[in-house]
Amino acid sequence: MYYRQIDSLSQGNRARAWEFKPRAHFTFSDLVEELAEGTSGEEPKSIAVAGESFGGTVAMHFALAFPERIRCLILINSFAFYTRRFSILMGLLLAPMLKWKGIRGVKDYVVDSILAREGVAAEDRQRYHEITQEVDMAAYRRRLALVREVDLRGRLKEISVPTRILASGRDKIVPSVSQGAFMTSRIPDAKLHVFPRAGHALLLTPGFSLADYI
Repeated sequence: MYYRQIDSLSQGNRARAWEFKPRAHFTFSDLVEELAEGTSGEEPKSIAVAGESFGGTVAMHFALAFPERIRCLILINSFAFYTRRFSILMGLLLAPMLKWKGIRGVKDYVVDSILAREGVAAEDRQRYHEITQEVDMAAYRRRLALVREVDLRGRLKEISVPTRILASGRDKIVPSVSQGAFMTSRIPDAKLHVFPRAGHALLLTPGFSLADYI
């Protein structure tokens, strides 16, 4: 969902929305290793790593493994531990049903309604649906499984890089403000920024610029 941010991020920087290799089974170690290989040629302390939602958990794992490479860490509507345990369980159980056109249509309608109420423009809502339709369902289920497994609460104090935590007040997916406050209290050099009227798709919110926090 970084496509709206790339132009502003590219002003004076080399910006890349990372696309992981397609695969149905992977671990956090696999994802971190891929990022490590892709950034091995960068200068020390030169990388700004931004992760949204589940991507934030990957970014934190990377920051723990390779702090010497990172200039700053940005966590967007993310979490150290997903507290809505019933929701993630239901997501795992219902994910296989998304292959049915009718079920997926209902999901898309609900998501579109939520995004519209959060002020996301019609063209961005359409682009959102186009992007999500390309997601591999096996990889999606694996990602949900990792969300259920992850627990970084005890390791937040080990994150040694400057961290900016962005949290939306109307997030329906992640309790971003409470999670953001918790992470800010545990990460030594962290600052919390709250966006009361934005939802989970903060990167698509009109007027928001990720470049302001890099």
